[in-house]
Amino acid sequence: MYVKKMYNLGKHKEIIEVHNFYPGNYGAPGKKREKKEKASPEVIKKQNHTNRVRKIQRLILGNFKAGDWHIVLKYKKELRPDDFKEAKEQLSTFFKKVRLELKKYSISFKYIGVTEMGKRGNALHHHIIVENITDPVNMLKLIRKHWEYGHIALTDLYEEGAYQRLAEYIVKAETKDPNGKSSYTRSRGNLIEPEVESKIMLRKSWPKEPKAKKGYYIIADSVIQGENPVTGYPYQRYMMQKLPSTRAVGREEKAWRQNVESIFT
Repeated sequence: MYVKKMYNLGKHKEIIEVHNFYPGNYGAPGKKREKKEKASPEVIKKQNHTNRVRKIQRLILGNFKAGDWHIVLKYKKELRPDDFKEAKEQLSTFFKKVRLELKKYSISFKYIGVTEMGKRGNALHHHIIVENITDPVNMLKLIRKHWEYGHIALTDLYEEGAYQRLAEYIVKAETKDPNGKSSYTRSRGNLIEPEVESKIMLRKSWPKEPKAKKGYYIIADSVIQGENPVTGYPYQRYMMQKLPSTRAVGREEKAWRQNVESIFT
């Protein structure tokens, strides 16, 4: 017997994350239940880090897609803030301006952001994830309009690794806050949280090679066969993504190209 937990990400279950594991009171086949030992601080810290990465990864997967934007908001040297507190206040004001302008078009502003200190210790900057909105208003033009402190760097989101590296980066950037406070921020009330379903599976174990349900495919590099550091029992994780229609892919690529071209014309 094992537990199959599924996280349905996105409005129409575009992505499903599957977590197969053995409950602590049952144990893996052929493995006796061992006396539960208190986890060490190092194990707890590592597990908390992993859980936070997964939480942010699910938010990205459930609310953004390939072709949306990962943007770095930079500062001119003479306009750099004195500390994290001032930088976060400037980012908050920036988000407010963009949100109010989008509200005029009845568009809800979705974003995830983090403030980071550069390698030299004084080059504060921000990483934000936003939707690629082109009509009736252009998101990138709004970003350029309201970020008054310096240049911006653009990277369109791509799906390799299911955004895990991006989520890892956001969590890593959080740890650089000298006050120990979380610098990760997100829009409130409009990001879709994952729907969670749990099933008790009466089989002894799960298939070693997961199979996607009809209409989905397994995301490359998302399959993990691991061992719970606390219980010592094995687990399996993987993600499935809904197959897009050829017509939809063509429309999205065309819209993305038009958006990029409009910024520089």
